[in-house]
Amino acid sequence: MRQRRTLDNGEGSSKVGHGRVSLREERRPRAQAVARDQALSASPEVDVRVVLFTVAGGQLRVALPRDGDDVRLPRGTLLPNQALDSEARRIVRDTIGFEEQYAEQLYTLSLQEPSGWVLIISYLGLITDSSDGASSRSDLWYPVDRLPKVVAIDRMVIEYALLRLRAKLGYTTIAFHLLRPTFTLSELQATYQAILGRPLDKRNFRRRVVAAGFLEATGDQHREGSHRPALLYRFRAAHDRETYLTPAWSTDA
Repeated sequence: MRQRRTLDNGEGSSKVGHGRVSLREERRPRAQAVARDQALSASPEVDVRVVLFTVAGGQLRVALPRDGDDVRLPRGTLLPNQALDSEARRIVRDTIGFEEQYAEQLYTLSLQEPSGWVLIISYLGLITDSSDGASSRSDLWYPVDRLPKVVAIDRMVIEYALLRLRAKLGYTTIAFHLLRPTFTLSELQATYQAILGRPLDKRNFRRRVVAAGFLEATGDQHREGSHRPALLYRFRAAHDRETYLTPAWSTDA
């Protein structure tokens, strides 16, 4: 049977046999495809921010370099064909002049700016307190319990980094990345207390860390003032502080 095709200008539809298809519906997939292509061509800016922690003067501190009259998290814009981890390490070097002891990708969030969408990829980094006092500079390092005024996004990222660090104390040895290669049990406890923001019972703490089996005595001692010399410990070789919790391939990025 021969089909009859007519165009109904009043309704804006085409009719084939007994079926009716709106021209608007025919155009819709094409318009959606155009909108999708435009969205893909307008790639969001990728902003990398690093939350750098250290323990100095018995306090957990975060690096907030000055930007004019304000302070903010160390950051950088990811360039095309650039690896994320490489950019994070560059930001650390530019901020403190040397590499971190530990770094991990923390969280990714999106932010709508007047210029378009921005992806913020945050990192958590840890460094050891330097002997020259560089990590206690008041113009760069601020106690986490007395942060200066920062933008809301930076504060949110810092708070989440602190939450992640505290949570990992319970099932990893991440705190060792904030310590020198050899340390006393008192220094280890002070580091845990600085991270947690509360005191710990000395006897219970020592019993637990010794029982965990990740410490070994060096045979050396350290004296502070008139106190009795304290034994020095180190991270056991089986728990390599350079690679623990960090994939081996990440150092090649």
